[in-house]
Amino acid sequence: MRVRRSNAPLSLVVGGHPRNVGDRELALGLVAGAPWAIAETWRRFAPMVLVTAERSLGSRSEAEDISQEVFCRVFRKVKTLREPDSLRSFIYSFAVRVLKAELRRRKVRGWFPFLQPGTPFEPDFRTVNVEARDFLKKLYALLDRLTPRDRLVFVLRRMESMTVEEIAATMDISTSTVKRSMAHASTRLSGWIAADPGLAGLMRTECWEG
Repeated sequence: MRVRRSNAPLSLVVGGHPRNVGDRELALGLVAGAPWAIAETWRRFAPMVLVTAERSLGSRSEAEDISQEVFCRVFRKVKTLREPDSLRSFIYSFAVRVLKAELRRRKVRGWFPFLQPGTPFEPDFRTVNVEARDFLKKLYALLDRLTPRDRLVFVLRRMESMTVEEIAATMDISTSTVKRSMAHASTRLSGWIAADPGLAGLMRTECWEG
């Protein structure tokens, strides 16, 4: 069953005052159901989840929905956290699972949001010119053609700058699987970019290697 998503903008959900506590103390507060811990967890980690979701999906509004769904699940399942010091990784793992499920739904529906007429492209990546925005639009159309796993590996490696080991731990897959997915995504993206004169002119295909 999918968690009901709030329609409240992400920026309006955060309240209260920041707490100067470590992740371990914060995790223990969450497990105990302390209201301050819930607010502090959202304040501390929601920006991280929001950025990852936006870079994965290419949509600010969808990223906000996904972020709220992630934290609904985190708060419901926090008592399963066995290592309080690993709160950040615990939250990131939920983000990856929710994003992977969302990307799979897109595949099943055959839904390509940046190719459908009337659907706005809305990433907030500080693009300042038409050429850069056009490149991002085309890039995300290509990312939609990857499998959910290959797409997430690519985003976490190239956009989030995570190591192969960090991706493997976050996605609960082997490092060899991460390397294969990255190689597969890089090869396909390089081929698609090379076949598009406009994209090839904006980005050298070598940047997708590794």
